[in-house]
Amino acid sequence: MGHSVAHVCGGDIFDTSSAVKPPEYGAGSFHRQWYRRVRVLDPLIRTVSERRDIQHDAMMEKHLVHVSETFRPDLIWERSCRLHCAGLVTARRLGVPYVLEWKDNIASYWLSLYRQRARAMERWKNLEADFIVTESEVLRKNLMGEGVDGNKILVAQNAVDPTQFCRDTDAGLQIRAKLGIASDTVLVGYLGSYAWYHDAGRLVKAMALLRKQGVANVRCLMVGAGKEYDITRRLAEKRGLLGEEVIMTPGVPKDEVPGVLAALDIAVLPGSTDIICPIKIQEYMACELPSVVPDYACNREVLCDGDTGMLFCPKNEVALAEKIGILVGDRELRERIGRKAREVVARQFTWEKTWGAALETVLGLKCGGQN
Repeated sequence: MGHSVAHVCGGDIFDTSSAVKPPEYGAGSFHRQWYRRVRVLDPLIRTVSERRDIQHDAMMEKHLVHVSETFRPDLIWERSCRLHCAGLVTARRLGVPYVLEWKDNIASYWLSLYRQRARAMERWKNLEADFIVTESEVLRKNLMGEGVDGNKILVAQNAVDPTQFCRDTDAGLQIRAKLGIASDTVLVGYLGSYAWYHDAGRLVKAMALLRKQGVANVRCLMVGAGKEYDITRRLAEKRGLLGEEVIMTPGVPKDEVPGVLAALDIAVLPGSTDIICPIKIQEYMACELPSVVPDYACNREVLCDGDTGMLFCPKNEVALAEKIGILVGDRELRERIGRKAREVVARQFTWEKTWGAALETVLGLKCGGQN
């Protein structure tokens, strides 16, 4: 959109030549470390993590000062993180607007030495921010309920680049052939991390119900990694689905995601939080897929049940199986929802029309239209 951006990440302040590498996002090995499985150690683990956060924030503040000596920003936009305030401190030092990208209350747990400090920092950043950007109306209302001025809260839904996420039929056919999926088989799929809130096991249970109900010519492809991967795999094995009705494969690079989505007939988000519609929904929709997602207010902000997607009662495999079954039995409905979903994404959920619009608003109101 023509703006100069200095993108600063936490890893930028560390020695990139170090042999110690951070865990990959969604890596199950990170969660399998023995001390993370001992619940009584949770308060100690949180405290150590928070102490490292505080040290990291001090290093980031010094790094931002160094960056600003040459970049000269017109504003600083910081993603919320517990015990981090380097962006706000630097913005006030430079006398430029501060935008807080609010994800959620970041210290919801009770036991840690730094919890009170984290909560106080949340309140301070919410009060001091010139603008707060949230990813849903649900979060905006939550903040207003905590006394934050609603006039400074902007909503920017997750978005997608429709030129990158579009239906690549040839790539989809190649993947189906590689997996041995017949052309008349309806392929249901989930792409994403095996985080607890995505409730991947719920999809396995729904597939077991569809088999019990005698729904034929349907298989499920699950692509990803994460904390709940092993649990989900064992569940599929126990139900006798693994390798038959349910195929589980490792995660793929981002540029390969559209090809995998093109192999699907139905996309499923088995679980989500009730505050933000995950970006994968816009990706599913852009690839002309009918999406089956939990019926939360945040998800209703993005898709309409029966029109641009399907909503099911959260944490209910019976309801999930019912919605999948409806789509499995009606190809015309699948195609109609998929086409409408992509139209809505192209009209409402591109980066320029969500996050870009929020940035333009901030620049126009606080920076006099500077770039």
